[in-house]
Amino acid sequence: MTSVYELSSSHEEMSSTLSDYKFRTFLFIWLDDSIDFQENINIKKNFQFLENNLQIFKNLDECKNHIRSISSQDQIKLIVNDYFGQQFIPEIHCLPQIFSIYIYCRNEQCNYQWTEKYTKVKGVYQQLDDLFNKIGYNRSRRQENRRDEQISISIFNSNNSFEQSTTGIDGRFVQYQLLIDCILKMETISTDKSDFISKCRECYNAQKAEQDTIDYFEKNYESEHALWWYTLDTFLYRVLNKALRTQDIDSLYLLGFFIRDLEQELRRRRHPSRIHTYRSQLMSIEEVNLLEHSTEQLISINSFFSTTLNRNKAIFLLGEPDNNNQLQRVLFEIEADPCQDGIKPFADISGISKFDEEEVLMMLGSVFRLKSVSRDEKKLWHIKMNLCSDNDCDLQNIFYHMRQQYGSNTTRLILFGNALIDMAKFNEAERYLRRLLPQILSKDKDVCKCYHALGKISCEKGDYKRSLDYLRKSLNHLPKLESNDSRIAYIYTSMGEVYQKQGKIQQALESFQKALDIFKQTFSDDDENLAWCYNNLGMIYLDHKNYDQALYYLNKSLNIKTKVLPDGHPCLANTYINLGNVHYYRHEYDHALEKYEVSYKIFKRSLTPQHPSVARALKNIGVVYETKKNFIEAKKNYEEAFNIRKLFVAESHPDVIEIGNDIERVSLKIQ
Repeated sequence: MTSVYELSSSHEEMSSTLSDYKFRTFLFIWLDDSIDFQENINIKKNFQFLENNLQIFKNLDECKNHIRSISSQDQIKLIVNDYFGQQFIPEIHCLPQIFSIYIYCRNEQCNYQWTEKYTKVKGVYQQLDDLFNKIGYNRSRRQENRRDEQISISIFNSNNSFEQSTTGIDGRFVQYQLLIDCILKMETISTDKSDFISKCRECYNAQKAEQDTIDYFEKNYESEHALWWYTLDTFLYRVLNKALRTQDIDSLYLLGFFIRDLEQELRRRRHPSRIHTYRSQLMSIEEVNLLEHSTEQLISINSFFSTTLNRNKAIFLLGEPDNNNQLQRVLFEIEADPCQDGIKPFADISGISKFDEEEVLMMLGSVFRLKSVSRDEKKLWHIKMNLCSDNDCDLQNIFYHMRQQYGSNTTRLILFGNALIDMAKFNEAERYLRRLLPQILSKDKDVCKCYHALGKISCEKGDYKRSLDYLRKSLNHLPKLESNDSRIAYIYTSMGEVYQKQGKIQQALESFQKALDIFKQTFSDDDENLAWCYNNLGMIYLDHKNYDQALYYLNKSLNIKTKVLPDGHPCLANTYINLGNVHYYRHEYDHALEKYEVSYKIFKRSLTPQHPSVARALKNIGVVYETKKNFIEAKKNYEEAFNIRKLFVAESHPDVIEIGNDIERVSLKIQ
């Protein structure tokens, strides 16, 4: 028996400590079947000084399998002997996780001409000392290193109502902007730097050079010198950029103080006039093609973006074209006007950096309008972009409305936890909120918000008993309020959602009605909060199979939401999917499919790809196709929904079990 999901308004717990692996900025892999005992000792001693992060392989297949198992978001420096290199490098050179390659050849007659066509090969070395010196030297070549680094770019396609990124089609554009906004709004407290330093000491405990730098950082760091620290080749720069590239939430939280300091210093030093600046980059042909098909769309650079005012130098760093190289030479050409209202800051930091690079640094999460993508006769790609103001952005209304929920007067960990909930990072949100509770037990207002957020997380994870426990605690910790205070209504709304998922329809109806009565006394007739109550009441009447009443309340909800919310807001999609449910149960399958597809497009545009709402929309689309006996399309949508849900909840979660049964059932029908 198939069933559709309704949408309301809204694993195992992960360890609360950061792993050393998250702070490792490079993975060193050495492939050589001829390393003797003494060499092994010397190698490990030197790498303890460099990165303390080395794995040695003597078997080609084992090394190959290990490299392919590593995330494309990580960066590998590979050292390989000449014999294995000639077999291995042609196969793995184009992998995004391969950052650089060094050939170690003991034979003085070694033929190294074969390496010339591989841009990631940094050299051929016959002496270990020369090899170690080269690796250390290359760490300081900032612009050249950045050319080789994989950058994370998100693309918002306003024409087709979906978002793409260089790692696939998803909805991270909006949510990543909101996460950055949340981090910038959080207040810096006295323990932020010491917490970060403690973790760095753990991770670099065997590296004296880094420990010395950490000591210096601890004694001398001041917020007004954040940019100077960013320009140095230290643990700080490398850890920050890895955290941004991999979107490692734990590390980004610890680094929040530094991100805020960088933003403030960029604002203080912001460039006074319009500039043209450049960035050299090596990219895969797939990434270039994606950008080529996204002209006039918005793109977000999900890191601090280092550029240079020197066009010739940027081109020089890209080297000469090579037909055998699978990586494309790309020159980003950027026009930026600091006089626009709402522009993210950028600054010429040439006077700060010890490197002569004429560097202009652009703020994390800067948004650009992609103007053109072309290739010249020298096989160099030119990608022209204009820096966008938030006020000019196609998503201005959505950003404005969704940012309002991250009020500046909210306790920092609750603020961060709520942002993670919106990104469907429920385990991380739960961890931060549980960490917060012992610190705020004397503050009823904050305890109430914390328990409420934990209740919403438990509901999403299918632990309805625990969810109700948290929500009751939230009610109990409210300060003595008037009976019509809206904070009470919000908790009643969440309790109603849990009761409904438990199948306790009468209790859900009573909770939703209590919330509606309070909201009617507090807000105007076309307020968004009333729209949510009407949405929830519509769902109750749908459960009672009173479809006329369900349509009445859901349309009432939609009418209010279309007045007060911007197009593309995810809250609109919730009501569309519930209207689709009514049409489905009335056997109006084409109308149901239309509503589900509208909701899916909105969710894809405004939520992260792993958000449960995306999965629920896909599941419902699959139900309609199965009912219409289009079993292949049904299975496709079920499988997409299943792959999303199983990433973040346990196998025993009701969603995972139900969608798994859907896939099994429809697979039998195809046969």
